Amino acid sequence: MEDLQVVERPGIFKRLFSGFRADDEEFDEVETLDKKPKHLKLVQNQMYHITVRRQVVTFADAVASADGLKRGEQQIINLCSADAQLREKIKDFLSGVNYAQEGSWEELGEHIYLLAPATAYVETAPATPRMTAATN
Repeated sequence: MEDLQVVERPGIFKRLFSGFRADDEEFDEVETLDKKPKHLKLVQNQMYHITVRRQVVTFADAVASADGLKRGEQQIINLCSADAQLREKIKDFLSGVNYAQEGSWEELGEHIYLLAPATAYVETAPATPRMTAATN
């Protein structure tokens, strides 16, 4: 009986990387499986922090929100409970802090705002006809 010789067909990675090697030595798959590649780095996913401030009624609450924005935390603030004069002061203050941080400012509802740091991408969907009719 004849001896059968098994010839392993090279995989796609072997075929791709064979052109990048300087020498024509045989590719040792066992050796590369035991070693970790040097160009790959494992990075932990960072938690994204969002702070929801349901009742901002004092200027100290606004300062806490500004400090969170400076730390890179997204802020959702509700100014419905604040009186009208304080509401305008808080809006002006947070608008200045947000401008200095180059962040995004979106009005989510009546006296409810989203403040996002510059590292966050805020996408706003176009208003539906129902929403535009309610605001007119």
